[in-house]
Amino acid sequence: MSLILPIPQWPAADRTMWAALFADGGPLDGQGPLIHLRKTSRHTLSLRYGQWLKWLAATEPSTLACAPVERVTRTRLVQWLSTLDRLADMTRLMLVDGVLRVAMAAAPGRDWSQETKLRKRLRYHAGRGLQSRKHGRILSSAVLLEAGLKLVETSASRLDHSLYAATDMRDGAMISLLALMPIRLRALAGLELGSSFIVGQDLILVSIPEDLSKTGQPWEAEVPPQAAAALRAYIDKARPLLAQRGQGNISSLWLNRKGNGLRYTGIGRCIARQTLRMTGVRVPPHFFRDAAATTLARSSPESARLIRGVLGHKGFRTAERHYIHAQTIEAGRDYASLIARLKENRQ
Repeated sequence: MSLILPIPQWPAADRTMWAALFADGGPLDGQGPLIHLRKTSRHTLSLRYGQWLKWLAATEPSTLACAPVERVTRTRLVQWLSTLDRLADMTRLMLVDGVLRVAMAAAPGRDWSQETKLRKRLRYHAGRGLQSRKHGRILSSAVLLEAGLKLVETSASRLDHSLYAATDMRDGAMISLLALMPIRLRALAGLELGSSFIVGQDLILVSIPEDLSKTGQPWEAEVPPQAAAALRAYIDKARPLLAQRGQGNISSLWLNRKGNGLRYTGIGRCIARQTLRMTGVRVPPHFFRDAAATTLARSSPESARLIRGVLGHKGFRTAERHYIHAQTIEAGRDYASLIARLKENRQ
């Protein structure tokens, strides 16, 4: 049984509120306060709010007759949280944050201080999420690049007699690209030949449109030469073998064995499986971003300053955190060198 109440099954008042939050607006009326959210963000928000409504329908169905914002109280949110104790702290925070984001946008003039205090406490306990799941799984970008290039190289000799060699070359090209350009999975899955992925004689350009960017800003960069050869090998040798198995001219950069565009979830599974095979560590696509930040931070504090540009962040928070980490590493190196010199002087 689903834990989420889909939008068509929401109470009429909630559907009306939701429509107003995302109203396009016109010459004589204003836009909804959440109109700026992209389609994927709206969907995520609807899932979180739908889970809240599902709980209300099961525990306090009479409240569904009330105005949506009147149901959102600190006491009721705490009661809801007590049923979610099996979930991670970060997940609990995201659920409550989703409900509050909807309610506060619908009633900005109401006093939400008690509810926001609860959210603040949840955020404190959640920290930066369950970081233990990343322990031992954040490899150097150099290691990931080598794994991708090796996968492309070893599959080249098998292309004539194995369809799996074509998909191996595809996966190696994806890993090589992510190792040097750690774009988000949604953007990676949305790359299309001739538009967002442009192959020229001397360079390959990745041009991510604003609808595929988390920041809502277009992003463009040249593929580094270390990965460009792997991508050209896939496009020239492996991709045509996959494309001929399809029904039409597919523009998606990444194709599956049936010649269709490889989907978001399929890409994630392929990369995780191949990194486990090539390195002994299962590395999902979003860990490549951690790998880039960690690799830069371990190089030097100055290199850590590049994190914002490499990851395409608007703000400096992540870069600053890794910059401080890099300074700590650098200080440790300097301290170790000092101890070594003192030891030499005493001898």
